[in-house]
Amino acid sequence: MEVKSIRQAISLMRSSLAQSYPAGEIEGFVRLLFEELYGYTTTQLLLNQETVLSDVDVERIKNIVERLQRYEPIQYILGSAYFGDMRMAVGKGVLIPRPETAEIVQRIIAWHGDVKGRVADLCTGSGCIAIALATAWKDARVEGWDISPEALAYAQCNSKAHKVEVEWRECDVLRYAPLAEPAYEVMISNPPYVLDSERAEMDENVLQYEPHNALFVADDEPLLFYEAIADIAIKELLPGGVLYFEINCRMGEACCRMLRSKGFEQVDVFRDFMGVDRMVRCVKKMN
Repeated sequence: MEVKSIRQAISLMRSSLAQSYPAGEIEGFVRLLFEELYGYTTTQLLLNQETVLSDVDVERIKNIVERLQRYEPIQYILGSAYFGDMRMAVGKGVLIPRPETAEIVQRIIAWHGDVKGRVADLCTGSGCIAIALATAWKDARVEGWDISPEALAYAQCNSKAHKVEVEWRECDVLRYAPLAEPAYEVMISNPPYVLDSERAEMDENVLQYEPHNALFVADDEPLLFYEAIADIAIKELLPGGVLYFEINCRMGEACCRMLRSKGFEQVDVFRDFMGVDRMVRCVKKMN
């Protein structure tokens, strides 16, 4: 297919990707691509259909289409992903932020108002949660922990881009020895929670490209990370401090039982915008 204009480029994307993706997802690719290339809004894209593309841009679009046909995530191709209205640098080796996580974070920010104490985001990945919290809670001391130096490099880049101070810590929560001295007002984590048996339900772009160590846990240890982080939080949260988890929607009740057994109170499950169990909130008892 000859490609000279934006209209022809969009036709190429639709026809080439129709066998691999739903129509709505393809339209999302179109919007993201032309926002990246030209900064176009959806309206501007509609008004500039006959714009003639440079040879360089035509080749770039064709290359992107080929990569999408191999199920490479559009976020990795373009080098960024949105987290709410914040743009985060991402690439292979770091988990792509999800809309449901952004919704959880906005709820937490709304519930707490202004936080001035220490806050920790465990299994921070791209740093999106920690950065969103540091942006909202300007007087808080926010930390982001992760086992992956590669992920922490993206997190550091993202905090600089958004001009917020976050303390990044390379830390394996499964091997970390909790300190006896409480220090944190809020802890939050979106740890690996997809069961190995659920791999068959995952999209190809996730299975082929996103880091499995940030996604999957063994079926016989579904709460592996939750238990380790709960052990950290029960010691390092201040009395009355709050722990938040993003969860596998099938594990809400099991996670709540585990947290109650460790001494947390006010343990509740919350649903996301899709109506499925997505977050657990609990509180460390007051002395």
